[in-house]
Amino acid sequence: MDSLDNSSQPMSAPIWTTALTYGAYCGGVFVVSSLLMYLASVNLMSLSGVAILYGSIFAIGSTFAVLAIRHQRDHLDGGNISYGKALLVGLVTVFIGVVISGFWNYILINFIDPNYIAVMKEQFMDAWGENMPQEALEQAMEGFEKSGELVSTLKSSLFGGIFFGLIIGLITAAFLKKQPEISIR
Repeated sequence: MDSLDNSSQPMSAPIWTTALTYGAYCGGVFVVSSLLMYLASVNLMSLSGVAILYGSIFAIGSTFAVLAIRHQRDHLDGGNISYGKALLVGLVTVFIGVVISGFWNYILINFIDPNYIAVMKEQFMDAWGENMPQEALEQAMEGFEKSGELVSTLKSSLFGGIFFGLIIGLITAAFLKKQPEISIR
């Protein structure tokens, strides 16, 4: 009967409180980062602007995914976490952060600075207009027009959250997973 008694090992705790808490923090830092880039007038259509944007997404997302996975592993799951659970914690944390950031961008574009899209279109044309075929350029301009719509913002936030959450979750889970040691008697 000794082998059936699992009272010495802690139960695996649900991830939702951890993911929601750290996802909210992640979203807050994404919003602050976006606000700082906006206030500094970073040209997000240039190569350096794109590098800053995606670099900050990966740095912030990775930081909060690591914090969330460590919290789940060390404080709620007794020091152990499977790769799958760590992946899920990281993915959901980053997903929530990106969705919060998407809502911020919607507010920025539609209520704070309605001229922001026109500025981005101008920056895009300056950076890429001469190097793109006319058809691709027209599609890009249509994409800018849709970026102020709630449905478009939601769709891009959901897909972006899944994409970045999955990539960051896969990487961070690989480093932070920890299986319980099995002792052979």
